[in-house]
Amino acid sequence: MPNTLIDRAIRERRSLRFVYQGKLRVVEPQCHGRGTRGTELLRGRQVNGDEPSERLFDVAHMVDLALLDGHFDGPGPHYRRNDSAMAEVFCQL
Repeated sequence: MPNTLIDRAIRERRSLRFVYQGKLRVVEPQCHGRGTRGTELLRGRQVNGDEPSERLFDVAHMVDLALLDGHFDGPGPHYRRNDSAMAEVFCQL
């Protein structure tokens, strides 16, 4: 079953915070779906760190997922609707 907190964050344009590969991430979620291998994925713009970057995250490896209060304006500059990494899109900007 897809993670509904991620979909809420996308609909409300709110950032998410989670630990991924041992590092704290703050991400503006853009697209949530199922990848071609059946994995639940999140495409998001990571905004903490040196430079914002758009990344693909495996939802099963996200720990301590939290919805943040702050809102963001819209997708990052490289975002494309109907992400080609997704075989099925649950929610997207």
